[in-house]
Amino acid sequence: MNWFPQIGGGSLAQFPIVRGRKWRTISNQLEGGRRVVASDSAGGALQWRLSYQDLSDIEAAKLSSFFQACRGRYGKFGFADPTANLIGWSEDLTRPDWQLGSLTAVRGSGDPFGGAGSWQVSNSSAGELRYTQTLGLPGDYMACFSLWVRASIPGSIVLDRDGIRSVCGVSSHWSRAHLGVAGAAGAAYSTFGVSVPSGGVVEVFGMQVEPQPFPSQYKVSGAATGIYPETYFASDEIAITATGSGLWATDIVLLSRT
Repeated sequence: MNWFPQIGGGSLAQFPIVRGRKWRTISNQLEGGRRVVASDSAGGALQWRLSYQDLSDIEAAKLSSFFQACRGRYGKFGFADPTANLIGWSEDLTRPDWQLGSLTAVRGSGDPFGGAGSWQVSNSSAGELRYTQTLGLPGDYMACFSLWVRASIPGSIVLDRDGIRSVCGVSSHWSRAHLGVAGAAGAAYSTFGVSVPSGGVVEVFGMQVEPQPFPSQYKVSGAATGIYPETYFASDEIAITATGSGLWATDIVLLSRT
């Protein structure tokens, strides 16, 4: 499957981003003048208005080539919501989206924002253990995996994506750890994990995955959403305007089936 291209260091969009929802209604006018109206849930779509400024020659060519490869509105492709937390159930490790293995997870004593959303994760085994979640995000996409973590006894955890690991120090105070990398080249899915060392006990909060290199403001999530494999250009034309020497701008409208 083709995916909408990231630009620059791995971002999907620039601000401002406008997201709207479209609904479709089926209306049938009967002979006697009576009208029957019903909603068409399968016809709904999300609309994205993406405005790009100061694109380089390479970035502008990438967007133009992708549009041509899709033949305008004809070809479908994948798109990840650049404003969403793609991880499922960011504050509930009991959900089946999370694979805990032999780790033990119970509710923690607080979270960085004064709530009660954290989890205490314990590893009583003789070796390192990890908990993971797999998303339908292509390995070629840059993505940032982040969370808050603390421990009564300072130590470390490991964040990973598809085997790419980053060791993150843990203190007695809440701190945000993150890993921003692309995954396995050509892979259709990405697995994000947190490894706890043997005998380790840590509190974690606010797991988040975003299609960009660095973390943004935390967004609590429920059921995993934000990845749309049926997305189309809304027009058969694209206008890319030169705004300076080697600089380009364009506005793109996309429609994602929901």
